[in-house]
Formats: sequence, structure tokens, C-alpha cells
Amino acid sequence: MKILEDINLSNFSTIKIGGKAKIIYFPENIEDIQFLIKKSQDENKRLIPVGIGSNIVFKDGILDYIFVSTKRLKKLEIKQRKDTFFIKAQAGVSFKEIVSIVKKFNLEGFENLSGIPASIGGATAMNAGAFGSEIFDILQEIKWIDNNGNLHISKKEEIDYSYRKTQFQKEGFVYEVIIVLKKSNKNISEIIKKHLLERNKKQPLNLPTIGSTYKNPEGSFAGLLLEKAGFRGKRINDIAFSEKHANFLVNYGNANFKDLMNLLELAEKKVESQFNIKLEREIRIIE
Repeated sequence: MKILEDINLSNFSTIKIGGKAKIIYFPENIEDIQFLIKKSQDENKRLIPVGIGSNIVFKDGILDYIFVSTKRLKKLEIKQRKDTFFIKAQAGVSFKEIVSIVKKFNLEGFENLSGIPASIGGATAMNAGAFGSEIFDILQEIKWIDNNGNLHISKKEEIDYSYRKTQFQKEGFVYEVIIVLKKSNKNISEIIKKHLLERNKKQPLNLPTIGSTYKNPEGSFAGLLLEKAGFRGKRINDIAFSEKHANFLVNYGNANFKDLMNLLELAEKKVESQFNIKLEREIRIIE
């Protein structure tokens, strides 16, 4: 198993904020993960899975956790049964890799998720979604390891999940999933292209960001609430809510964790006092 020490965590977050990790582990199989889970228990240290880093931000300074990168868990297997495709993907497989398969075979079901900058493990753990779809719509099975190191193979119906939430945010390591997609009569590549154009129009993809900051409250939109509260473009030094989309934080160059947290707390207090709605963070914050 590859191990790196004294690593800049800003390189493991798409918003490019964070201090240093004392150590990061790069497991290559189930046994490696089981070893790291036991290590986290023996040393009484939190185990933190890290994927592409599109919804995670780390505090400044030195962080001494069991950081587990999924970058070496990249196995991908495709099985076809008539017009149905079963894609088995390990946690580190990126959505871009899935999109390549989807385009090649013109498969339906993944197109709405195609522009999300995510890996399979992280997306499953948070039930990532876009354009009215979420990854649990197409999941069939999840192979995961619990906090005691036991391996489970669960149908999605056996997993506790809801909007942008799963049990894996509290316990367990997503190791591998099976996604089920079907051949389509539509031009899937064209639909994906349209979604990507729409995403580029609405989201600040020209700057370091971590995607949607807050979950949409029931019956409303977090971005709309933030905009009405005056937070579109609101900035503290180099961290800001985007001018393009008020629910996206952006880094204008040298943003730091303290300013980010101050901006979040300011926004949350204002929205709650103005609309009596408590915003729930979608991003993971590691302090």
C-alpha cells in the first residue's frame, strides 16, 4: 500500500483550501482498508475517505487523521445481458470514466449525473445527484466495509439513504458498486452535451469550487434563499459565494479555512433569521 507523509490537503479538495495531512494511505484492496479501519480504532483516530475532493474542505494547519485516498481503487468491469448493462466499479472510478462507457454503448440512466465531478465511492456515500436524478436511482448493489472491518454486500434497498444522505456518512467504507443501465433509443451523447452546456452556464466552473454548498430545503432552493439574503457574490477576502450561482463557494486565489467558515456562519444566520429556514450543509468539513 502506498503511503505519503506531510501532504498538502489543498490538492485533495477542488476548492484548493486546507493545511497538511501527517499521512495519507492509498489502499489497493479490501484487506488494506480493513487494516486501516483497525488502525483507526487502535489509535483512536477518525478514518476519512478522500476521493476526487469535489465536496470536501479541510481546515488549515496539521491534520492527524487516517486519510484514505481511493485513487488506487480503479477496477471497472462491464457485463451485458441483452439490452441491460451491469457496470461494476470500485470507489475510485470517476464519473468521467462511467460517461465514456455510457457514450460508447448509448446507455440511458446516467446522463443527468454526467457532469458531476465525483468518484463512485464519494458519490454513493452522499447520494450525489443532478437534474432530478441521483446515483441511488441506478445502483443495484454496494460492497462496503463496516467500522469493525466486516465486509457486506447489500442491495440498495437494504441501505439507509435519502436526498443527499446515506448511512455511509456516519459509518462504513464504500468499496465497490454495481450500476445498472439500459440501451437507449435516444441520442445520449447529445443529452450529455446539453447538460454540460447548461452546467457551464449556471455554475462557476472557471474557479476552484466544491459544488453545492447547501442542500435544498424542502419546497425551496438554497441558492434562491442565499440570493434573497444578499449572498450572491458576497465575499470575505478570497472566499465568496459565486456571482453566477449563490449556492457555490469559489476561491479567488488564496482563500483560507477561517474566512470560509466565517462566510458560512454569516450566511446561515442570515437565512435562518430572514426565512426561518436552517440551511443544511452538503459539503463535508474536516476540522
